[in-house]
Amino acid sequence: MAQADGAWFTKRAADFVPAAAKPEGGKKRVSNQSRIEPPANPHPVENTLLVLPKLAVQELKIEPNMSDKGDETKTLWFGRVWELRELLRVQNDEHLTRTNADKSMPELQLKEAEKKALDALLHAKEYRNILTKMAARFKGVVARRKNSLCVLDRLKNAYLKGTVVYAHGSGGCSWDNLRFGRMFARMGMLFICPDGFAYPKHTDLGKLRHKDVQPIKQATDDVDYWSPDLVYASGADGENTYSTKADSVLQDADKFRELYERCYQMRRRELHWTIEKLPRWIRMQGFYLGGCSEGAMTVSRFDDQRYGDQLLGRFIISFSIEYCYFTPTPEDGRLGGNLDVPTLNIIGTEDEFFGAKNSVAALVQADKERGFGDVKLDGHGFDTMMEQEVSTGLVCYMEGAMHGPCPTHDNFIRRLFSTFFTRPQDIWKIDQLWAIDDRLTGWVEVLKKRTKGQKLALVHVPLMDHSKLTLDEVDELRVTQKRRDVLEANKGHQEHMEEAAKAKKAILESVQKRQQQSK
Repeated sequence: MAQADGAWFTKRAADFVPAAAKPEGGKKRVSNQSRIEPPANPHPVENTLLVLPKLAVQELKIEPNMSDKGDETKTLWFGRVWELRELLRVQNDEHLTRTNADKSMPELQLKEAEKKALDALLHAKEYRNILTKMAARFKGVVARRKNSLCVLDRLKNAYLKGTVVYAHGSGGCSWDNLRFGRMFARMGMLFICPDGFAYPKHTDLGKLRHKDVQPIKQATDDVDYWSPDLVYASGADGENTYSTKADSVLQDADKFRELYERCYQMRRRELHWTIEKLPRWIRMQGFYLGGCSEGAMTVSRFDDQRYGDQLLGRFIISFSIEYCYFTPTPEDGRLGGNLDVPTLNIIGTEDEFFGAKNSVAALVQADKERGFGDVKLDGHGFDTMMEQEVSTGLVCYMEGAMHGPCPTHDNFIRRLFSTFFTRPQDIWKIDQLWAIDDRLTGWVEVLKKRTKGQKLALVHVPLMDHSKLTLDEVDELRVTQKRRDVLEANKGHQEHMEEAAKAKKAILESVQKRQQQSK
């Protein structure tokens, strides 16, 4: 049922917006303009955010509504689990409508005698218990499927590159968080992000954190890559929302310790909910786990050992993996999961929250009376990973990058994850892997490396130029610059050759002149 102008009406096939024609092969796909209804009491899984890669969009026959940086056309799809489920329901309803309208199909109807026999069977006492159990089991199956990610089962054979389970920052899936999702999906990865702000406001979880959310994106919507927020329609509200300042932490350290611990416990449960609801094919294939800021702290502390070999790698962005104001105890500043999982830590030198200097963590640690934190803040997780004997890891310390690293290092992050998602066990030797590609010359400088027992590296990443250009545009610029350099070198060489020829000619003329004078 749906509501229009205050009146309720039953949906009919004619009420659905027709599916848009798919350019390739004339197939049809369901439009994002279709009438979809949000669940009345959504399970946390239903509000999980998805960014689907191109192959997934084609497999599901849905209308793309998202692009990556520099894309001229939209090939990705972005939305929530319930929105995808509703679109597929519309797709199925349209298919049934077309099938029922097909006069060539045989009409299936029960005869009157068959109807009476079936009705008698349903009312027979000896079958009542069996039918009741069947109905209960059916309801149970529906409830379990509703509270799972089985809507992704159709992607099992879609040739996706992999899956990323992602934990957003303390402000939700906006700013760099969605940018990561878009770049990962552009690489062919399935991006799954539980949204901690999408709980209905009247629920217990909604009272902890809530933001009004934007409706599903349309194919014609402006989805500029550098837009700060394409997900929410309001500011944050709730007991577990915060904006951290060093003075506030120092004035009431216990209050903030308790707040950050509550946030961690909430985010930890979100990750477990999501991972446990993953389709079996994803868990068999394996997945990557990562996050940014508060999400990175959650992934850092997260005990993932129950998932064993399902976890292919973890990445921690904009968190230093150290004991600081954000981790209530020294133990909380250490990795809490399987130390054999390849681990990637990315953080900027100018991170305003967890940097080694002039950050909230540094200011809180520097206060001798009220402060707390590691005696020496490094601003990155290399020493922690070394002390904990992490088997394989890489720390990228990005020059000039702040808490949101994409504005300065977007293209570096793309190249880095392209390598990490294909060779996680070799990520520690990124300098060697990139040495054979002259496009990446000078992108990393090894500061520390450990190869005995552990495979760890700390690399310095210089401040990057042209982050708002695509990688193809940067490569083209590099080729153009190289061509200019070659032309300049050739010009200099030509001038040198001309000068040498003039000198040679002058010597020859001098010799000839002396010979003529001697005669």
